[in-house]
Amino acid sequence: MSEANPYTAPEAALDSGQKILYQPKVFSFNGRIGRLRYLAYGIGINLALMMVMGPLLGASAVMGGDPTTSVLGIAAIGIFYLVTIVVSVMFAKRRLNDLNRSGWWFLLFIIPLANLLLAIYLVFFPGTAGDNNYGHAPVANSLGVKILAWMLPLVFILGILAAIAIPQYQDYQSRAQATQTQ
Repeated sequence: MSEANPYTAPEAALDSGQKILYQPKVFSFNGRIGRLRYLAYGIGINLALMMVMGPLLGASAVMGGDPTTSVLGIAAIGIFYLVTIVVSVMFAKRRLNDLNRSGWWFLLFIIPLANLLLAIYLVFFPGTAGDNNYGHAPVANSLGVKILAWMLPLVFILGILAAIAIPQYQDYQSRAQATQTQ
């Protein structure tokens, strides 16, 4: 009985060893994005929106006085919020897909305290390695994505330092002026 069984599975390696990766598009509801892309895309889109909305609000202030009461100002603010909400849903859905979760988890942002936990989950937890139920893994982050993503923590740190240093410097200046006048 040295004859091989014709019904056994072949013992060849079927994995080619190549991983399929895809290049994420910024404006897409499908696919996956990692933590750094999530932060970078969010920061980049919000900076672009502010650069567009700033002149619109400035123009409405020049034309109608207070930008919050003029029709153009109210329309501009409404458009800004609508676009921001759509973009936030889009990025959060794709980030949740990277975590192998459904995009419907985004609705947790409506619930107080659950929204904080979801934000922590989206920013700090790593995505699924390799393919998951929502597609292939994205390609490695480019240098631009890394720089843009690190801008947020940098701005927070600089803001905290400024909040501490500016009042101290003003106090120092007022003491220096008081000693000069004496």
